[in-house]
Amino acid sequence: MQRFPYITDYINEIFDREKSRFDYLAIRPLFTISHFFIRIILVPLKFLFHRTAWGFERKIIDAILAFGIKYFASREALELLIRHVQIEPILYRYLLSGTPERRERTGEMLKGIDGDFSVNSIQDILKHGLTICHDDLSYEVFERFDKKAFLENIEFYRKTKPEDIEQFGRGVLEVNRKHSWQIFGATNVVIIVVFTITIFADFKTSIRALNSFDSDSLLLWCLKHICADDEDAMIDLDFYLQTYSNRGHYNSDAFRSDPNQYLYYHIGFDEFAYELLRKRRIAA
Repeated sequence: MQRFPYITDYINEIFDREKSRFDYLAIRPLFTISHFFIRIILVPLKFLFHRTAWGFERKIIDAILAFGIKYFASREALELLIRHVQIEPILYRYLLSGTPERRERTGEMLKGIDGDFSVNSIQDILKHGLTICHDDLSYEVFERFDKKAFLENIEFYRKTKPEDIEQFGRGVLEVNRKHSWQIFGATNVVIIVVFTITIFADFKTSIRALNSFDSDSLLLWCLKHICADDEDAMIDLDFYLQTYSNRGHYNSDAFRSDPNQYLYYHIGFDEFAYELLRKRRIAA
């Protein structure tokens, strides 16, 4: 993979190492092809027989994710995944911080934009429902975002930064270090998450998860306003502009979504946004 100048060094380094991983070269194509055929079979069946949740789907999805994190994910892939789980709500808190929807921290584990996103154990994932709760954040930020208040307080955003994700614990990395066989890199871990939701979630939840990346367009719009006077940032942000249909690579059509793109565009974009906002020079 090439090193892209508009992507953070951290993500570029992960992409570079992915290219030489056995699982990326040999297993990823099998996952991608399998996902294509499973969608063709399962999506119509879910539409007919499993439109709404039966009550156990989230537990199964989180159990599979927790098992994979403990025994199969590489440390690098898990660190990226946990960073993303913690960066995304921090970015949304920042977008809401200059609006009437700014709220106090709830301390609720892994739930809601204002919750606590420490992931210190496998039990945290199982007990608090990491996977679907994370997807719900993008809908929450749309519900709470106030365009008028944001624009009226644009100078506030230019003089402040998002919180530091180091406030959250990552003890699950130690669990991974002790038990994992380090089989899957970042790309395959992301694909497996999508794969698991596709197979086990009900139709409504799977489509909701598929569309949960629309909040990237809101984040991009906000960054364009905040960084309007920063020519370098504006050039980099142009490379994150959505393609046709506003979000072509996250199309709501369940048959055409590409799980490979989630890492490159959604997770990569959030990493870029976080680094841009944290490291930029604050106006006096």
